[in-house]
Amino acid sequence: MHTATTRAADDLLRDGYARISLHDDGKHLLDRVLGESRSFFGRPVREKARYASTDLNFGYRPQGREFAISADRPDLNDCFTLWHDRLELIPNSAEIPALTGALLAWRECLSAIVSDTVGEVAAQLGGHKAPPFEAASYLQLNNYAVADSDRDLLQDKHEDGHLVTVIHTTAPGLELWLDGEARPMQTAADEVILMPGSVFTDLSGGRVPALYHQVRNLRLADRTALMYFVNPELTEPVYSWAAEPGQTPVDLRDKIRSNPAMFGLPDVPTL
Repeated sequence: MHTATTRAADDLLRDGYARISLHDDGKHLLDRVLGESRSFFGRPVREKARYASTDLNFGYRPQGREFAISADRPDLNDCFTLWHDRLELIPNSAEIPALTGALLAWRECLSAIVSDTVGEVAAQLGGHKAPPFEAASYLQLNNYAVADSDRDLLQDKHEDGHLVTVIHTTAPGLELWLDGEARPMQTAADEVILMPGSVFTDLSGGRVPALYHQVRNLRLADRTALMYFVNPELTEPVYSWAAEPGQTPVDLRDKIRSNPAMFGLPDVPTL
């Protein structure tokens, strides 16, 4: 039987991405996160800064710290991140239980989607299994509120450098690079898009290319993007599924760990 999971895996292998519809429970969790996001990002910057860590990985991150290509063209958004379930890594997180609780519940929904879909792709590519990922993965809320910028892109063309990214956006702007051109791609209210990154390319021996994408500045007054950035856990070696018999496999952990540096961010932590 062709299940939703196999359809998503087939789409990923054929088209380079997969659109996945949420069940009612998942749609409820998504709406809850987006409501809490609007409340949080509506606060003054000085209040949001109470939840910022010194290393930029955990909690609130102001605009100007993260970039897609170069530091002189920072992404035009501020954001909030939650790695795994590690609330203690976010300063003063006890003050924002509605936001963090909504994110944790949403993460459980996405973890199941990633595990099922990546597991199905791995099985199709020679009977492999999806690597454990939850402790090395994180949710990120992006708040775009610079509608009057004269830049044509809010985020420049890039790939995320992860295993996969699961994304939902509340307004147009996302463009996926497919067949050599940038194509607008809007998520429905009950939908996420799964985008492979270069770690997936490495694991699959090049069978699954990284999906490049960008965010166009449509000068909207309000736009939110919610991502789940998925990395293999780094406590054990991570090897390609396509290693040839007799070859010494290459441990991918150092590359995975340092990939965030290309965006001006710290290493993937071992949590």
